[in-house]
Amino acid sequence: MAQPGRSPLSRVTGKLKTIGPYAIALAALAWVLHHTDRHQFWMALQHAPILWFLAISAVMMLLTCAADTFAMISVFGWFGCRIPYRDLYVVRASTYLLAIVNYHVGQAAIVGFLYRVWKVPLVRATGFILFIIGVNIVTLFLLASAGASRATGSLHWLRLVPLVCVAGGLAYAGLLKLAPRFLTERALFAPLFQMGIVGHIKGIVVRLPHIGVLLAWHFIALRMFGVKVPPLAALLYLPAYFAVGNLPINVNGLGVSQLVAVAFFARYGTEASVMAYSLSIAGVSIVLQLLLGFACLRRAAALGLSTEEVVAPDEEEAQAEGRAQVAS
Repeated sequence: MAQPGRSPLSRVTGKLKTIGPYAIALAALAWVLHHTDRHQFWMALQHAPILWFLAISAVMMLLTCAADTFAMISVFGWFGCRIPYRDLYVVRASTYLLAIVNYHVGQAAIVGFLYRVWKVPLVRATGFILFIIGVNIVTLFLLASAGASRATGSLHWLRLVPLVCVAGGLAYAGLLKLAPRFLTERALFAPLFQMGIVGHIKGIVVRLPHIGVLLAWHFIALRMFGVKVPPLAALLYLPAYFAVGNLPINVNGLGVSQLVAVAFFARYGTEASVMAYSLSIAGVSIVLQLLLGFACLRRAAALGLSTEEVVAPDEEEAQAEGRAQVAS
């Protein structure tokens, strides 16, 4: 049923925004699979130590959630919201399950948890998550810049990435320093200005262990599938691969990510072996997130996690609190 008050154009635009990422991801995946030698692909899968790959992936998934929780609990603590680590680990693991279904539902569930259980104003809690997402993306792109600066051949255009990152970083730092009133008075953005430049650097530092675990996991997986990428090359190129995987043109790590993986790593193996690695690690990640999420969901619900939509009755209070925090 169409929502009242929405024009036909806005409804079409909304649908395009919903299905667009899926269409792009499927088109990219179909293209790269079409150009992959199927025989070599299946041979790469058969020669990989699958049981060891699954066992190591399970351990790495637990460590990934642990490092992700560490980064998140550090940020919440800086804002005065001190959640027990074990509780937040369970909640964070459960939101992995929700995020597979819909990324925004997973983030909204954390916001709702902060609002219901820890009495953080809804808009301000959303600002916490906005800061965490922003720092995560910035960290990936900063690390990706090192790899992009060495790009050659058909990927030479990636050398523009470091310039874009520097320009964007300077512009954002300038915005934080100037702290324009029309932004600082909004509770949604108040946490960003409260943290300032130093706080953002701290956010990057606590995010590094999470990315370090991902780097180790993917480096081991590449080797297991016969892609003999040197450690330095992995350190340079994997952050760029992760950064692309975080763009909304992929669906749970599937789509344009595979194109980038082949472009970066095919020189160290074959296109088929790179595809076997990329599809396998994306697939096993989805399965492990489902298993971990289901295992923690009941405990997380007991702690107060819910997928029900929340509406804050005290938004004006949140706006005032955000202004006070920035002013202090």
